[in-house]
Amino acid sequence: MFKNISSKNLLIIFVVLFATAAFFIYYDSSHEIRTFKKDIANIDTSAVTSISIYPKVTNHKEVRLYKEGNYWQVKIDNNKSVPAEESKVRSLLNTIAGIKANSLAAQDESRWSEFKVDSSGTRVKVFEGNDNTLDIILGKFSYQQPRSMASYVRIKGDKNVYQVNGFLEYSFNQKPNYFRNNAIVKDDFSNWKELTYTYPDSSFRMVKDTSGQWTINNIRTDSTKTVNFLRTLSQVTGNEFIDNPDPSLLGKANYTLTIESTIAGKPGAITVSALSDQLIIHSSQNPDSYFNGNANSLWKKIFAGKSHFLKNK
Repeated sequence: MFKNISSKNLLIIFVVLFATAAFFIYYDSSHEIRTFKKDIANIDTSAVTSISIYPKVTNHKEVRLYKEGNYWQVKIDNNKSVPAEESKVRSLLNTIAGIKANSLAAQDESRWSEFKVDSSGTRVKVFEGNDNTLDIILGKFSYQQPRSMASYVRIKGDKNVYQVNGFLEYSFNQKPNYFRNNAIVKDDFSNWKELTYTYPDSSFRMVKDTSGQWTINNIRTDSTKTVNFLRTLSQVTGNEFIDNPDPSLLGKANYTLTIESTIAGKPGAITVSALSDQLIIHSSQNPDSYFNGNANSLWKKIFAGKSHFLKNK
């Protein structure tokens, strides 16, 4: 049979078959691309005004972050909101905007529970004004090779489950306090010129002299011990908040630390105060918050005795 077909006709048949195969390959691949939603979070981070998170750690009770003017707030109960840590909110927004699908993990509702993108997942809703621009459910995570992690997500109203990069559970499955401003002192200690400690039974001043050395009563301190302490103090944070402290106690601080800077025109000194019997710590840099001085040895990171800075005899 093929002996009766000329070389020219064979070439035509080959071309037709090749073109047909190429068409179906292209159709299948383009169809797959059309159904594969790579850009999951199409949001403008600068336009976001609020984020509602329903994490597993709160039994899916809402954790709400919202913008008030130019600053973010986090709601800690039905009647109270406090300043949020701006860097954490920015990081959260960047994480959301960076959610991109690597692959399609499932296309059927029967597998939602397998990837924890059903009611057990952490739901995240993003708003730009009154517009709900993203409604997504974050599911389980898994370890990938080499040394990377992946998470599984589903857009609300979509049956598809996608695999994305990152450990989203860490960023979003958090209680309200995680997003609060927990700074007590946040400054560059190299700009400090004087620290004044006032205690019930004693007080002392530590002053930086013209050569850059710290002194107490004109006696030079141990430079290594002093620098190590000041470095820790300059970035000290609190891990346990005390909400609604007894108002009658707040004006009775008996331990205070005042830090003065060498930078001209810088706002007033940083003042950290505490009640020794209650161990309630408060900072002028974060006036809306009070901290438990017992938690993680916070008290010792702020209030030290004179001997702590001097050289051992």
